[in-house]
Amino acid sequence: MRRTLPLANDFDPGAVPAPHRTGAVDWTRFNANFKRLMATRWQDVNRGVRYPLPRRLLRFMLAFAQQRRDAILDLEGKTRALARLKIPANPSIVYFGAEAGWEAAILQALFGSGGEVVLIDQDEGAYERFLEAPLGARVRAPRGWKDPWILVERNPARMRYVQEDFFAWNAETRFDVGIDWGLIEHFDDAGKRALVERFRQFLKPGGLQICSCPRDRLTVRLFYRAFADELNVGYRELMTLGELGTHLERAGCCLEDRLALPAHNVVAYRW
Repeated sequence: MRRTLPLANDFDPGAVPAPHRTGAVDWTRFNANFKRLMATRWQDVNRGVRYPLPRRLLRFMLAFAQQRRDAILDLEGKTRALARLKIPANPSIVYFGAEAGWEAAILQALFGSGGEVVLIDQDEGAYERFLEAPLGARVRAPRGWKDPWILVERNPARMRYVQEDFFAWNAETRFDVGIDWGLIEHFDDAGKRALVERFRQFLKPGGLQICSCPRDRLTVRLFYRAFADELNVGYRELMTLGELGTHLERAGCCLEDRLALPAHNVVAYRW
C-alpha cells in the first residue's frame, strides 16, 4: 500500500466534514478538479500553473499517455473485466459514489437493462458529471462475444440518481449487484471494514459486490504526484491487486474474481 502524496496545495484534511463517511476527501473540490482536468487537452495541462521544468514535462507526458489510451475511463478494459462475472440477466444494480454511472451502464449492456438501477452520490459536482457525460459509447466487445461491438448506453430515464450520503440513506436488501469504483482506497483499515459492511446491507443474499481501486504501479504513482494539486484532496491508498483482495478477505468477503487493468484493480466478491 502506498499513499498518494503530496497533498494538494492549501488542502486542510482537518476541514473535511464527517471524515469517517467521506474518506477524509473534499469531494466537491476533487470532482470539480477532475472534471476540469479530463476536459483539458494534454497540450494545455500546464497553462496557468508554475512548476519546475521536470514536473511540467512529466505532466505533459502523463496527460498525453492518459488521453491517447483513455486510461482513466477505459470503457473497453472495464467491459472486458465485467463480462467475466457471474451476474443474472437484467440485474438490479446499486452504485455507491456513482458519478456518471458508466460502470452500471456497462453491466446493463452486457447482462440486460431490464433491472432497477440506483446511483448514489451526494456531491453536486458528481451529479453534474452524470448529466453532462455522453449518453452512449461504442465499445469493442470482449473476445468470444456474439458481436464485435457493444453499445454502452447511459439512459437517465432508467436510472434513479440519489443525491445523498449512502451511509445515511435507507438501505434495502433488494439489489443483485453493488458497485464501488474508487471508494475503498480513501478509507483506513477500520473504515474499509465499515464500508464493506454498509455495502452488504443493500444486496440480496448471495449478491455480488464489484470493487475497484487505483493500482500501485509506477505510472499511477507518478500521475498522482504530477497532478497532486488537482487530485490529492484527501486520503488515498494505491494498492496491488493482492493487497485489495487481502483487505476484502479480512472484512469477511469471499473473493470470486479479480483482474488488474492498466490503472485499476477490480475484485468481485460475495459474503
